[in-house]
This record gives sequence, C-alpha cells and structure tokens, in this order.
Amino acid sequence: MLTMDDIKYIKRMHDCEGVSIREIMRRTGYHYETIKKYLDLNDFNESFRAPRDSYSLLDPLKPVVDQWLTDDLKAPRKQRHTAKRVYERLQEEYPDLVEVKLRTVQYYVSQKKKELYQSQQKAYLPLYHPPGEAQADFGHFSYYDNHGELVDALKLTLSFPYSNQSYCQIFGGENQECLLQGMKNIFEYIGAVPVRIVFDNLSTAVAQMGSGHDRIMTEKFKSFSAHYGFEPFFCNGGAGWEKGNVENKVGYERRNLFVPVPTILDFEQFNQRLFQSCDKDAQRSHYVKEELICQLFKEEKKDMIPLNPIPFEVFSFGRSQINMERSPLTATCTLLLQTMRRIQSM
Repeated sequence: MLTMDDIKYIKRMHDCEGVSIREIMRRTGYHYETIKKYLDLNDFNESFRAPRDSYSLLDPLKPVVDQWLTDDLKAPRKQRHTAKRVYERLQEEYPDLVEVKLRTVQYYVSQKKKELYQSQQKAYLPLYHPPGEAQADFGHFSYYDNHGELVDALKLTLSFPYSNQSYCQIFGGENQECLLQGMKNIFEYIGAVPVRIVFDNLSTAVAQMGSGHDRIMTEKFKSFSAHYGFEPFFCNGGAGWEKGNVENKVGYERRNLFVPVPTILDFEQFNQRLFQSCDKDAQRSHYVKEELICQLFKEEKKDMIPLNPIPFEVFSFGRSQINMERSPLTATCTLLLQTMRRIQSM
C-alpha cells in the first residue's frame, strides 16, 4: 500500500504533467497494476473496520484473577498477589484450565492492577466534621426596597457541617461590623458559640496573610474571637472548597429563603424572621444520617462553648467634622443623622 505522498506524486505526474503510465513505472519502480489502481481511485475516505475480538486462553480464568486482585485492595500492601503468585495459584487450583505461560499472566495482572488502582485514586472519601464546628461566608442576594426598586445586598451564613444546620443574617455591606454583628446575632439566638469557625481570608478579619494558615488578624476581630472563645481558622488562599458546606448553604438559602424576591423594609425585623425560616427548614432529614437536622443540631450544641453573658459591643469609631458655629441643636441633629447612616450601612 502506497503512502498518500506517493499517490499524490503519481496522480500529479499523470494528471498535471501528462506523463504516461509506462514512464511513471520507470520513474517510481511501481508495477503497472499498482499505478493504474491509484490513478482510478477517487474515494480517499478512510474505511472503518471493526476490531476483532481476540480470544485469549486466559479468558476462562480472568474472573478468578479479577476477584483475587480486588480482594487485595483490602489486604496489607506487602501481602498482595504478584503476577508470579497468581500464576502459581492458578496452576495449583485450576491445573486443567491453565494453558498459558507466565508471561501472559504477568501482562494481564499488570493491566488489571492499573485499572483497579486508578479507580481507587479517583474515589473521594467523605469529610469528617466534628460536632461544634462552624463555617462562615458572605453571599449576595437581591430584594425590593420601599420604593419598589431592586437592590443588591449581602447575607452572612453560618453553617454547622456536622448537623447541616445553618443560620443567616442580612446586611447592606460586607464590612467588619456586619461580620461581627451577624455572628453575634446567631450566637445569641442559639445560646451557644461554635468551638471552631472556618473563614475565607476576609479583609475584615485578616490584616495580613502569612505562610500556610498563619494569619495576622485585625484587632477588633481578635477581640471578638477572644470575647466569645472560639478558634478562628482561615482557608488557604483561593481554596474556598475547604469550607464547602457553607458554600453550598449560601446558594441553598438563596434559592429557598429568598425566592420569590422579598420586599424588605426593615433589616432587623427580616433578620428575626430569617431565624424562624432556618428553624423551619431544619425540620427535615439529614442527607446521610437519616435523622432530623434540628435533632442533630440540638445534640451538637452540647459540644459548643457556653455563650458569654456579657454582649460584645459592635461599633467602630469615626471622625466627624461639625461646624461649631451652628446652633448646638443643629450640630446634635447632624451627628445623629451620621450615626443613623452608619447603622443603616450595616
């Protein structure tokens, strides 16, 4: 069979240069019938030939070998079958069926082990979440304000992977006051504090990232975590999957608690209703443990830290310039208005 370059060369000499078949025979050394065959060929599509099923003398024993190698996955590494041991066992236990040499068994065992161990590497082990641990994250949502306009806002979600319970609170922004106030609201509602909380590397909590999981936290966040006694843990940079439970919960709450798009006139009142909605959602079975989420969470709270009876004051100091030449009443009203705007931004 000629290559495509040879065929193109022959057809070009004959069709473009007018060279005779006999001259082509002299130049290429090919037989007349070969040249005539390719000059008459007009269809160069590749013909598909179904592969033939090759039979091996090892086929009757392959299920036995497969079972031995599969059982080896549970055996100690140093006590697993080698190809030589497989061949010896086949000779001992199935002497009438063994019609192959050691080399055939070695080739098959090698291929089968690659399949088995490759499938093992693709398997995923379920993560273990100890009771009393939580994950925190912000998520976006939209709502209608009192003018009927669609407004974007954020909600803080605190999830508890062990029980799959979660609570959320809404705010107008993602600043430090929103983060701390949201967690404080949830702590006070459940009457307990998680032992450990996993966060993203929020600028409201992390002032500087160090190597590994080392973080330099902001002073306010350090005070807050020390006040309530929980241990903050921060994910690796760009590794949001390390807190996959809360990532899923952010979307789940948005699809279930914020559809249809709500009309929100008062954030504080809506946040109180969110607690009731989250409790109602927990009246369903856990996706694995086949127990109600609310019951699991009730047990999980026993592993949490008791709530500090002294509430943490969430606020920040800011500078305001007031024209003291105005009347004291005007100055007081101006300061009050600025304070109210700061609270509303939370």
